[in-house]
Amino acid sequence: MDCDYEAMCATLCLEQTQAVHYYARTPEGSSLGNIAGFFFANFAYVDNDCNYQVADLFAVDIDLDTKRFVKAKLDDINVNAKETLILLWFNTIAAQHVKLHAMANWGVNVDEALAD
Repeated sequence: MDCDYEAMCATLCLEQTQAVHYYARTPEGSSLGNIAGFFFANFAYVDNDCNYQVADLFAVDIDLDTKRFVKAKLDDINVNAKETLILLWFNTIAAQHVKLHAMANWGVNVDEALAD
């Protein structure tokens, strides 16, 4: 079974925790279409030589009508849907998931002084 990389990228951006990186949308009636931009500043990743890297900006465009990947850039490098999916998934499990748990823990105060 083949993976639909364009659809999976859109799912991660639109329906998972990556949605918090939504930045902007094209104006109604734009010749570009109904496109949402997801911007990840200071985007950490591991390069092909297994070295830690940080991109200034990872930008992903998703078509909101078709729910499909349009384009992405890692700083000035164009990345295809398959590469984008790898980067989004790595971010989900290595960074975003940890942040989600940290935010949830901030909402819990187990100090004995607050016990009923």
